[in-house]
Amino acid sequence: MRGRNCSAALFFLALAIQAVFALRAMAFEKTGRLADIEYRFICTDVAQLKEKINVLVILSRAAGEGGGKKAVRVALGIPTGIFRSPGGQESLEASFELGPGDTERFAFRSLLALENAEPGRYPFELRCSAGEGPPEVSPFEVAVVRGPVPPRGILSILYPALVSLLFLPFFIFFLLRLGEPGGWRTVKDAELAEPEEAWWEQEESP
Repeated sequence: MRGRNCSAALFFLALAIQAVFALRAMAFEKTGRLADIEYRFICTDVAQLKEKINVLVILSRAAGEGGGKKAVRVALGIPTGIFRSPGGQESLEASFELGPGDTERFAFRSLLALENAEPGRYPFELRCSAGEGPPEVSPFEVAVVRGPVPPRGILSILYPALVSLLFLPFFIFFLLRLGEPGGWRTVKDAELAEPEEAWWEQEESP
């Protein structure tokens, strides 16, 4: 019983440490539906000074939707003085016509975090409208930092390694337990007590 309690305690301790130190996903992502148009927005939520970021937009329309093509407009508001678009505009716009079963993927590219920007979190705003309906507004923030952002590729390697190290004592404990004499005993090897004689056999005996 003591061994089971110890192993359970190690297991829950590892889970608690993993929950505390789990890395936050460095991205803003939103999915939704506007009339018969499904949309998905993806953008990083941290940028280094002089770094360029992209805002990915995915629009799709179900194949079973009736009617012809539908006009979809997407606009991105940029915090001026902090980020700059390739053309210097304060707002970027794109429009598409989606028919049933169509999917459109595009990105507002190369949004530059200016070198003289102060570190902090700055608001962006995505607006998406379909047909004559009102626009769907999706605000989000991007943090500007001076130091280098941890490379995503390295984090994808270090995070599983850290989790493995947290569970290492748990596995070592079980290996030691199985390495003890009799640790691999099975039911066939167990010493079973002699079965008791049935009551009717006792009565028939002289």
